[in-house]
Amino acid sequence: MADASSAARYEQLALADAVLREAAHLLTAHLGACNGIGRWLPRRLFGADPVLGEALLAGHRAVAEQADSVRLLEAGAEVLVLCGGPLREGYVQRWGPSA
Repeated sequence: MADASSAARYEQLALADAVLREAAHLLTAHLGACNGIGRWLPRRLFGADPVLGEALLAGHRAVAEQADSVRLLEAGAEVLVLCGGPLREGYVQRWGPSA
């Protein structure tokens, strides 16, 4: 997403939507909160974590309005760190009571 040129604006917007959606679902799952789609996604984000939810939504808005992906990438990285960091090849994250 950070490499998207202005000629690939549609791709940048599609990637921003995917990052927001996946980060939102990961965050709500990590916090044991309900997730949402459409107009419910912001409501669920604010309910689960108002600060990080605002960061994700503000980052998405910056991509949409100014083609600036930095804030969304930073917020997405914060979600990953909160959940144990990004997964690398060969690493398996165990979920649930057996973890």
